[in-house]
Amino acid sequence: MTFTPDRTHVLAAVLMTGIALIGISWAPLKLGWLLIFPIIFIAWVLTAKTVVDDRGITVSYLFKKNVSLPWDQLRGIGFEGSSAKIATVDGKEYALPGVTFNSLPDLAEASSGRITDVITQASEAADGMMEVTDQHGDSILVTPEEYEERTAAGEKLSRVRKDARGDSAQ
Repeated sequence: MTFTPDRTHVLAAVLMTGIALIGISWAPLKLGWLLIFPIIFIAWVLTAKTVVDDRGITVSYLFKKNVSLPWDQLRGIGFEGSSAKIATVDGKEYALPGVTFNSLPDLAEASSGRITDVITQASEAADGMMEVTDQHGDSILVTPEEYEERTAAGEKLSRVRKDARGDSAQ
C-alpha cells in the first residue's frame, strides 16, 4: 500500500503562488526567486511517498536518499506532532511522508498486523460504553450497567451528550 501526501496540497500551493505573484509583480527582478518555494513544495508532494508491503517499508524523499527497511530492522512507529516516524533497531529514525495517525488502520492492514492499529482497538473497546463526568470533573467511560450501579450508590455522574457531529456537549 502506498501513502502519499494529500494531492490537494498542490492546489493550495498553486493558489498561494497566484497570490504571491501579485506581490512579486511589483518587483519581479528582486522577488522572482521566491517562486522556487512553491515549485519545490509541489515537487515534494508529487515525489514523496511511503510504501508498506510484505518486504518492509520503503520511503521516498525529494532531497534525501530513499530508504528501504525490512521488517526485522524496524523497532516501532511513533508520532511527533502531525508527522510519523519509524525507528530502527540501530536507533535511526526516518520520517514517513504521507502517513498520519489516522493512517494506522491502513498501516496495520498493509503490514499484515506488524504495525498495531490502536485506533480500531480503542474504538472496539469503547463500543457499548458511555462517557460520563465524575464529581471531580474527570471524563470516564463506563458501561450502562456500571453507570446505573454508581448513580444508585449515590455517586454524582453527569452523562456527556454527543451532538450530531459526534462532538461532546454537556
